[in-house]
Amino acid sequence: MTVLPPKGLIGSLVTPLDDGHNIDKRSLISLLDYTADKLHGVLIGAGDIGEGLVLNNQKRIELIKAGMEAVRGRLSLFLSITGNTEDETGENILYVERTKKELNYRGDIFLLDCPLWYHSNKRLPGLYVEFGKITTLPFVLYNNPSIITELQKQLKRKNIRTNVLKKLSNNGQIKGICHVGGLKRAVNYTRTVRERRDFRVYDGNELNFLSMPSLDGVVAQGANILPEQWRVIVESSINPKEAFKEEGTYFSQLWDTGQTLKSFNNAYMQNPVAIIKFALKLMGKIKSSTVAENTSTITQKQETEICNLLEEYQLI
Repeated sequence: MTVLPPKGLIGSLVTPLDDGHNIDKRSLISLLDYTADKLHGVLIGAGDIGEGLVLNNQKRIELIKAGMEAVRGRLSLFLSITGNTEDETGENILYVERTKKELNYRGDIFLLDCPLWYHSNKRLPGLYVEFGKITTLPFVLYNNPSIITELQKQLKRKNIRTNVLKKLSNNGQIKGICHVGGLKRAVNYTRTVRERRDFRVYDGNELNFLSMPSLDGVVAQGANILPEQWRVIVESSINPKEAFKEEGTYFSQLWDTGQTLKSFNNAYMQNPVAIIKFALKLMGKIKSSTVAENTSTITQKQETEICNLLEEYQLI
């Protein structure tokens, strides 16, 4: 039976760390307990908000296991398996397979990979043919040009090329892509894979989704803080016929919810990891706001701004 990635709200979670920069499993469980019933799927270890690309690979695999133990099959699980090299990524895939058997994990797992972190567009389709020889688990691609640019990876292109995505979509094991970037490229990606009815194109840009929702859903960092509000917005977007059955006041409430999400997005997008972790600590959802050693820390001004916003919306 073919397993498809869910449509809807995919919560991209922070990676809780203790003061020694170790994975804080208890806080991850706490964060999952807070968000899980509002999400259609959860992403663990994303390269941006999950700090997956700045953690060393030992911590990445620790996070993979901690994520599986915390989710426990409750909802679709997207696991970031991107390593610093092709071989390291392959080893991470094998680790997922071993851990899945060890834990007797029964839930749906999707392997999220940011291939341009360690590989160019050239011969990229062939890479996933090789990966398909070591796992039957489905893949979802992650395209985030800002990560490649900010961390100065020496690649000619920062995005998966549209014609390359076309070839990748011919591989039935690849089930979708999350694009964190401009709306124009998102539209082009959607057109490119239109022959694959089962291929998901998730919007990784929250403001783009709020202004022009995709039908497949959004991968939202803000769901760490406001999972219920994000769920309301996403449900109205992917099920518009149901939304129109609601009473007139529903749409004014929907507008207000959208404005709330935009306000929070404006507050945390200047330094997402540190600000969202700080907010979650104030809310009592994680124990520490510690960020990875290569991640920017929060400033006093940012602390004040997010604290005021949390108080305004009675979250602390």
